[in-house]
Formats: sequence, structure tokens, C-alpha cells
Amino acid sequence: MGAKVSTVMSSRGASSRRGPPTDCAGPAAGRERRLDIHVFVSEAGGLATGRAWERCVWRDARVLIAESPAPHLPVSVESALRIVAADVARDRGWQGMGTVAFALDDRSGVFRVIDAQAQAHSGAAVYDCEPVAAHALEVRIDGCVDRRLPCTRLLVCGATRGEVLRRAYRALSEMPGPAGVDRAFLMSRIASRAYCSGLTGTRLDQAVG
Repeated sequence: MGAKVSTVMSSRGASSRRGPPTDCAGPAAGRERRLDIHVFVSEAGGLATGRAWERCVWRDARVLIAESPAPHLPVSVESALRIVAADVARDRGWQGMGTVAFALDDRSGVFRVIDAQAQAHSGAAVYDCEPVAAHALEVRIDGCVDRRLPCTRLLVCGATRGEVLRRAYRALSEMPGPAGVDRAFLMSRIASRAYCSGLTGTRLDQAVG
């Protein structure tokens, strides 16, 4: 599958942001996927891009699970995303960390830039941009239902996707306190055959129901 790009930038421009996941309108129905590429730029101009993070599990337009590398994303497509993200960072004169968000049509390989946000100059090591393990899952749980309460963020890493999913499910099941709505929803998603097979976003919702 070849990668084709259509650039549609957000009117918000560059603004402050932290790492994935991000709240925004969910992916369109069908085979659209939402992916983030982190970009790191040093004061000397050195630039590096990280692996693709996919916003895999949504609920009420909130991202509850982001995963890197994105499941079943062709190497050619990820490479194209990273090149475009680097170009966006250069064009905007970023320093420190920023994130470029994409919408990808999984069938045609066409993708578009939907947002680009720069974090304030962080002075972080720009070449330390890959996940801390071969696979990583970031989960947001509980408090998110009530926007006045802080979200709990859980980062799970492992050598394989299967290992990460098992660790995430176990961590959720062993968390102290009452099981909130988000926790029950996440555990059912992580354990579903559809998600384990690599379905994400609206495709996952259609398969699980």
C-alpha cells in the first residue's frame, strides 16, 4: 500500500501539549485512523522523530488508549508520516518537543495532517525519542468521566504487543479502589478478540459493538 498525503492543517496552529493520548473529535466512521508522530528538535537544529502512536480506543470523543508502534501500520506509511512531521517542525521553527497528528485512510493509504502542536522549549534530549521498550501502551482511566478530577495515566511497556496487553489488563484488574466505568470498558476492550487482532478506532467499535 503506497502512502499518499493531503495536508490539511488545523487553524489553531502551534500550542502547548503533552504526550498522547489527546482529546479531540474521534475518527470518522469507516477505516480512518488517528496517529501521532512526536518530533524532537535541539537548539542546535538536530531533529529526530519517534515511532507512530495510534489513538486506538475512544469513548465519548476521549482517547483512552494510545499505542506505539501503531498496530499493523506498514513501514512505508510510518516512514512517510515521520518525514511529513519533520517537515512541519522545520517549517514552523520548533525547538524541543512537538507532535503532528494525522488522519489515515487505512484502505487507500492517503493521510492528512490534522493538527500540529509544539510544547514549550523543554531542553529534552532530542534523540531519546523512541518508546522505552519495543512496545508501549498508554491508558487513561477513571477521573476522566468527571472533568474536574485528574486522569490516571498508566504506561505499560513490553517486548511484544501480546505481553503489553496482558500486563495492561492485569494492572487494571489489580488497581485499588472501586472499578470505575472507564476501567470496566477498557478491560473489555483490551481482552476483546478484535483489539488483540489489531483493530482500532471505529473499526474496533464496529467489531465489538
